[in-house]
Amino acid sequence: MTNDPTARNEPANGRKIVLLVVAVAFIASATTAMLAFTASHRARERDAKALAADTADLRGELSVWRTQLADVRHAAQASRGPYLDRLAGRTKGLSTWKPRTPCGQDARDQLVRAMEDRLRVLLQDASDSGLPEEGQVLEKALGKCETAPGGA
Repeated sequence: MTNDPTARNEPANGRKIVLLVVAVAFIASATTAMLAFTASHRARERDAKALAADTADLRGELSVWRTQLADVRHAAQASRGPYLDRLAGRTKGLSTWKPRTPCGQDARDQLVRAMEDRLRVLLQDASDSGLPEEGQVLEKALGKCETAPGGA
């Protein structure tokens, strides 16, 4: 051992450097975690808003569909043609609408399928009483969206 004062301080300086490196790494890790959480939170909020907009759009389309379907049912058998054409156009229009979320797309696809099934039966002048109501189909699809992880 030497009596040199700088020789005794080297181990202490080494510990300080290690502590400084550990502190910087901890701060960097905590900052990264906070940024990731913030980005994830914003993405969830954005997805929830997009799903709410998809839901509102689909329910609006369903409302118009129900009105047009009532027109078909109240029309005389011989004069249903134009009303059925409107239903077909509504279904085709909805099938080309671009939802904002994958869940919205799935709900749209299920609703369109239900509408097409009802239209097919109406065009054949058959009873449509065995078909599920389009509103039930839509609500079931949207319910799956809300309960599934990453539902939006």
